[in-house]
Amino acid sequence: MKILAINGSPNRNGSTAKLIEMVLDVCKDAGAECESLHMEDYVIGECSACIKHLKDCESCQGQDDDFMQLKAKMLDADGIVVGSPYYSGKPTVPLKTFINRIAFTSVNNSFFENKYIVGISTSAVSNSKKIARFCATLGHSSFMGNGIVSGMIYESTVDKVVMGDIADNQELKDKAKTIGLKLIEDIKIKRKPKLYKLKKIIFKKWVKVLYIKSIRAFDKIASKVRKFAEEQGWIKKINKIED
Repeated sequence: MKILAINGSPNRNGSTAKLIEMVLDVCKDAGAECESLHMEDYVIGECSACIKHLKDCESCQGQDDDFMQLKAKMLDADGIVVGSPYYSGKPTVPLKTFINRIAFTSVNNSFFENKYIVGISTSAVSNSKKIARFCATLGHSSFMGNGIVSGMIYESTVDKVVMGDIADNQELKDKAKTIGLKLIEDIKIKRKPKLYKLKKIIFKKWVKVLYIKSIRAFDKIASKVRKFAEEQGWIKKINKIED
């Protein structure tokens, strides 16, 4: 059994890293093979919106960065732990950039449908639940059949850090133990959420079609509205730039 942890925090020894290690320690004690990675050690280019991901990720394979290497590590793992601090309501830029690519390249291929994922997030003052959920769902791509959320830990750690080392906090140790053991158990029994197959069929077959058709319909309506407004003189006509 392999567990891969990805730390999106720029602080290698910060609160997020320590929470991740707490979970991994529990998994190691249960006999799992664990590896912890730091996003700052990898070069991940931004998504180019090439739409080639709908076929076989050929564009991502052609980019000169570490994306495919890191993705391969995720595919080789049974469980994945993803963590990021709360930065102005978002995960860190390196992790967000990576998950953008993961979400797009997985949306039509379900690469991670049998992976169990734990999301971790910390914040000094705010509720970081939405960041933990973002991590646990790989940018919400799990709704498209990619990954199964095994658990989340989201903590406002300012008091715990000020009062002492976060690694010595018994409350967090207990939470990490619960999440770690659940991750191991989920992998062993291959747990599936309620109505998993039904949701998978609905989202994979109908939501994508509805989404694409809705976007196309909106574009057509927007073009007609703009053309009408230009003819009425309500807005200035935009001249196309010739090559």
